[in-house]
Amino acid sequence: MRLFAFTAWAAISITPIACAQDLLHKEPMRYAATERASRVEVRPPGIRLGLRKAREFALAPLSASETARLAEPGTRLKVAVHRDLPPSAFSTGAWETTSEGARVWRLALRSPGSEGIRVQFTNFSAGNGKVWLHNGDESVGPYTGRGIFDNGEFWSGTVFSESVTLEYEPDPAASADSAVPFEIASISHRAHPAPKQARTLPSARDAAAPDAAAPDAAKDPAAYCHLDPNCYPDWKPAMKMVASLIMEEDGAGYYCSGSLIGTRDNSFKPYLLTAGHCIHSEDAARSLEVYWTYQTSSCSAPPPADRSTSTKSSVGAHLLSSATIGQGDYSLVLLKDIPNDVTFAGWDISDPPIGSPLTGVHHPMGSWKRISFGERAEDINVSVDGDTASGSTYMTIVWDKGRAEPGSSGSPLFSSPGVVVGTLTYGLEVDGLSVCQLSPSITGYARFSNTYQALRDYLENLPSAEALPDRTGLAFTVTNHAAPAAQTFRITTQTAGQVTFKLRADAPWIQLSTDTGTISAGKPATIGITLDPARVGTASRYTGTVSILSGAAPPQFVNITATTKVDASNVTASISPNPVLSTAAQWSFQISLKETAGAATRLTQIKLNGADYTSSIKDWFGSGSIAANGSIVAPLTGTGMFPRGDQYFEFWGIDDLSGQHWYRVATVTFQ
Repeated sequence: MRLFAFTAWAAISITPIACAQDLLHKEPMRYAATERASRVEVRPPGIRLGLRKAREFALAPLSASETARLAEPGTRLKVAVHRDLPPSAFSTGAWETTSEGARVWRLALRSPGSEGIRVQFTNFSAGNGKVWLHNGDESVGPYTGRGIFDNGEFWSGTVFSESVTLEYEPDPAASADSAVPFEIASISHRAHPAPKQARTLPSARDAAAPDAAAPDAAKDPAAYCHLDPNCYPDWKPAMKMVASLIMEEDGAGYYCSGSLIGTRDNSFKPYLLTAGHCIHSEDAARSLEVYWTYQTSSCSAPPPADRSTSTKSSVGAHLLSSATIGQGDYSLVLLKDIPNDVTFAGWDISDPPIGSPLTGVHHPMGSWKRISFGERAEDINVSVDGDTASGSTYMTIVWDKGRAEPGSSGSPLFSSPGVVVGTLTYGLEVDGLSVCQLSPSITGYARFSNTYQALRDYLENLPSAEALPDRTGLAFTVTNHAAPAAQTFRITTQTAGQVTFKLRADAPWIQLSTDTGTISAGKPATIGITLDPARVGTASRYTGTVSILSGAAPPQFVNITATTKVDASNVTASISPNPVLSTAAQWSFQISLKETAGAATRLTQIKLNGADYTSSIKDWFGSGSIAANGSIVAPLTGTGMFPRGDQYFEFWGIDDLSGQHWYRVATVTFQ
């Protein structure tokens, strides 16, 4: 038996709270918000005017390495892989004039086999212009100004299609020769959760369930023994608290679950509670998509086809507080907004007794909403992915009906409809058994009694004063791996009394002179920022954030950019396959020259076993120019006598900027 992660482990002692029962408990509260003005949807020109299909740039199907990355195990359910666009992609886009007389730049992007596409914008500065993504039916946007976070960097919403059209309609006052005001760092290619991943989490057959046949996994990746919460009337209100989460981080997209969590005074601040292993960085929070109604319409109704018709919040959020599995595995996120007719969960600071009936509502495998019923068992200490989930910080739950799977991570555990006592972290699996065959089916939930200690200021909505930075951004230049000079910003407040602040650098290359301090109206704080050049060694543009937190006040941010410039290239030469095997007196292999330091360079000479083949550079590679962080490949074939033994290729080149020369040797064996 081994543990799988929804996410999992913590060793923290809990001090009982000595207070009246009414302070231990908070009831849920429905958010009607009838006074909210409905948003006016601005449709993209392509849909509004029925424009012909835009010129399309198609990426290759997922490579073997990309497919393998999707199947890699981890503490979160991986369902997307990030793909870079070649520089030539943008040249496919074209300007046209619509029947309304407006100029529009349009480009279609296709990632074959994708179930949905998101775009990561960078250097976004559209001013009063508008940018959309659509598939001819559904659309996301428009995005304006400097994007969602006013810093030029953000992820778009998902368009559920393998091909999306980007449309940019400039401000009518913009000049006719204005360029497209953004770049695309990458796209996120959504794929079906890998069946192998599905087995990474707990599964146990529900003894009360009939002999249900497993459904087609292509239609529903979740196990067949899950239960529809719409079939349990008492729990329908809890459905309005729970959402399916999608976030982007570390070159991939992930599924988790989460719930709205209310403040004592029902302030309706859009706080979302999930697991720390789900969201633990500001970057991941800013990419967050939250789907509230990905569920059936009623008991026994057909399941929804996908999320495209689900009610959702605006893309993006901010991370307020989080903890690792060892610390209790929680995250509190501040959403940009919430739709009408959702419900904020209540909570209980006391732990339910052993044997108490408990209920989970969640999105297993990123599928539509499900419900599970069980009871609390004896506490245990477990190790989850090398982290320790202590019995003093986690509750063990044994399911009687329904189960939990990857993608359920971060979902709430309820003691009664709408009252949270925990969030899902880990589960157990047994080799050879599916989640529906596992009995007992055991999961571990981070205790809300521990989570509350860290989130008390937010949940009690305690009075707080803002700690404000005197600037919103700092820009660094890193040249040839040398550390740039330190820079500073000041934190101020309007409050005469002392205000305590905390700082969090949400990129590993950002180094802070301190991570906490106090300020007052007459005593600001000066914060020093330095960069670790080893972590931004490749020529590129890096972005990060320093978050400034003070009690329950809205978080403030200083955006950090680092532009790395490298004069000297680093070219690696490789040959594959190696060794080369003869087949019917024919053989084939390919030479790859890859630049990894971020400096453009040129291949100027080649020799094979001392014989000069420089004149073949263009025929072999197509070009001798190697872009910064780019590569050139020569696919070669041969017939006739097989040249057995080691063969030696020599390569010479010169860098475009510095004129520095380089030399490489690659050996290939023929056998």
